[in-house]
Amino acid sequence: MKLSIIKFFCLTSLLLISINLFSQTKKITETFENASKKGRYPLGEVTTTNGTWTFNEALVWDKEPTDYRPMAPRVLSAPTIDDEAGSISTNFEIKNIKHIKVGFIGYKTDPGYFQIEVLLSKDKGQTWESVGNARGKYDKSQETFAQFKVNSKKEEELRVKIKNASAPKLNKLNRINITLVEIE
Repeated sequence: MKLSIIKFFCLTSLLLISINLFSQTKKITETFENASKKGRYPLGEVTTTNGTWTFNEALVWDKEPTDYRPMAPRVLSAPTIDDEAGSISTNFEIKNIKHIKVGFIGYKTDPGYFQIEVLLSKDKGQTWESVGNARGKYDKSQETFAQFKVNSKKEEELRVKIKNASAPKLNKLNRINITLVEIE
């Protein structure tokens, strides 16, 4: 009996370790179409098939007719330059990141340009460093796909944040939808 328990424990441990290693280095493709719903803007968590994300001044919902498509996260811009812009970020670490691709689109009715900023954290989200910005298509007629190159070390564990870096508007009407996040 003891030998069976020890074998079971060893096999289970090996399986969990291998799953953990695989999940941290695999390519992540997230569209949020199967995410848990978050219908309000204040800080909260959203669960996806890849893990849990923090949504700050952002929501994901299936019944909003102004969104690009159902379940495309809507992220608000900052109301002033002194305020924090809306963002979505991973609550899990990813090893060996080489590229990040983000699909996004601005609301046609919102004034001005729209853009995103991608940031990385080496300390579980305590501090963030910018990888770069990408401005969307001005006419807002189709998605913009922005690609960012990352030179992380093989064992370096990083979190990813995507921020609405559009021009601040007092009424927060510089919204974007995130349509795709690919991390590899």
